[in-house]
Amino acid sequence: MMRRVVWFGGGMAAGAGGAVWAQRKVRAQIERARPSHLAVVASDAARAAGGVVREAVQEGRSAARDREAQLRNRYEPSRGPRQAPR
Repeated sequence: MMRRVVWFGGGMAAGAGGAVWAQRKVRAQIERARPSHLAVVASDAARAAGGVVREAVQEGRSAARDREAQLRNRYEPSRGPRQAPR
């Protein structure tokens, strides 16, 4: 009879612990789905994407200036070497 009581108590403890764990997980998911949290996440993602785009545009402009200077030096040698405008 004592074994049954021990197993019953262990089952109750495991069930209660699982219920508390599940409740915490559900509350965390609810918090993550709130509009205020989603707005913060979206704005952070937009800022990060904007930084990447800005860097790509700067790199493209720099490469275009360098290439233009190379072509001008190649096809207009009478004017002497020119530096790319910055």
